[in-house]
Order: sequence, then C-alpha cells, then structure tokens
Amino acid sequence: MKAAKAIRNGLDSILLIGIIAVNIVPFVYMFLMSFKSTINAHDFDFSPDKLSLQQYGKIFAMEHFGRYIFNSVFVAAAGVVLTLAVCALAGYAFAKMDFRGNDRLFLFLVLTMIVPSEVIVVPLFLITKSFGWLNTFRALILPLPTAFGVFIMRQAILDIPQDLIHAAKIDGCGNIGTFFKVVIPMVKSSVLALSIFTFVGAWNNFIWPLVACTKEEMKTLPLALSLMKTQFNTDVGLTMACAVVNFLPPFLFYICMQSRFKEGIALSGIKG
Repeated sequence: MKAAKAIRNGLDSILLIGIIAVNIVPFVYMFLMSFKSTINAHDFDFSPDKLSLQQYGKIFAMEHFGRYIFNSVFVAAAGVVLTLAVCALAGYAFAKMDFRGNDRLFLFLVLTMIVPSEVIVVPLFLITKSFGWLNTFRALILPLPTAFGVFIMRQAILDIPQDLIHAAKIDGCGNIGTFFKVVIPMVKSSVLALSIFTFVGAWNNFIWPLVACTKEEMKTLPLALSLMKTQFNTDVGLTMACAVVNFLPPFLFYICMQSRFKEGIALSGIKG
C-alpha cells in the first residue's frame, strides 16, 4: 500500500511539474526572443552575442511613451477605485438591504453578463459621443465597473452573518457606517480579488480605447504597442519586446497583491 501510494504521489508530482513547464515555457520564449532582432520565430540561437536591448530601445524611444504609460496606469488605478466603490456598494445593497424588486433587479443585472462586451461597443460609443467624452479619461474609466464585480461582492457579503449587521446598527451605525466598519473588513479578500481582475482587465483593454481615443496623447500603452507591432510586423523580436513591456505591469501588480490577497482571506474569517 505504501509503495503504491508513493508511486501515485510521484506520478502526481511529475504531472504537476509537466503542467507548470507547459505554462512557463511560452513566457520564457517571449522574454528571450525580446532580446533578438529576427524575422524567424523558430530562431532559437540565444548565444550572448545575438542578444541585445535594441528592441527595448525602440520602444522607450517612442515619441509619447511616457504619456502612454501615464494613461494606462491612471486608467487602471482609477478604474480599480471606481469599480470597488460602485460594486461594493451595489453588492451590499443587493445582499443586505430589503427593497422591492431586489431579486429581479439582481437577476437582470446578472443576465447582462452573458452579453459579449463587443456587442455594446457601438451604443456605448454613441452615448459617449453624445456627452462629448471622446478622447477623455471619463470615456476610458466610467465603463469599467461591470455586473461581474457586483456579483462577486454580493456573494461575498451574503456570507456575513445578519447578526453582525444588526449589532452594528444597535451600536448606532447607519448603513454607510456598517458598510465601512463591518462589511468591508470582512470581505477584504473579495475586494483584493476584484482589484486584481479590474486592474488586469483595464490595462489589457484594447477595443474600447481604440474606438474612444483617436488623439495620440490619449492612447494607452497596449494600444500604442499594438500599433507599433503593426508598423514593424516582420520583426519577431520587437513583437515579443512589446508583449513583455505590456505584460510586466499587470503581472507585478498581481504579485504585489497576491500576498495581501492571502492576508485578506485570513482576516476575513469569523472567529467564534
């Protein structure tokens, strides 16, 4: 029995190592190819004399590179703040406040999740244009809160015992006080998870910035890098360098938030 268990554990370890390798290899390939200047995607000669920072030099030498970075960081950070404020408050209302049509309204909100985001690009563009918001940060930030965020926060807040809500109100807290003093500390893990999802989604957003922003100074980094790759589409190294530059910020954000995400899970537990 022990021998069979050891063999099974060994096979499981080999399988997990294989899955990890399959997922890591593309990122290693992308990183190494970003130091080469080649039109051959199968050029695996990574000797030191073939590697250089030439491709990154082209990217950092872009005329409005600093502006692109600022736009992407500002849109993603502001989008996280706005999404957390809107979705957390809406989730609290749907989970703990009794009002007429609560379940029906939430069902309608959830049904909007099955609609692809590409479907609403045209009506969203017409609405944004009618308000005169094209080529502004408002056009890039305001559409970021989604029904998915409301769903996540509502499901997390539903797990909070109603007795705690009643106790807070007995102590003199109103709905807003209860929300900040009781609800938010207990759903910290969900708040951090939603922050990660929102930041990554806002950073990688391509179609909507392409439609809403025509001025060069309002373009985000992924949009600018995609246009750059189109201009030099024969250079595989430049394409990979653009992918690395676009990949690193949300990856680093996730790494920084991951430790706090684990901390949030521990702090959100209810101690008897």
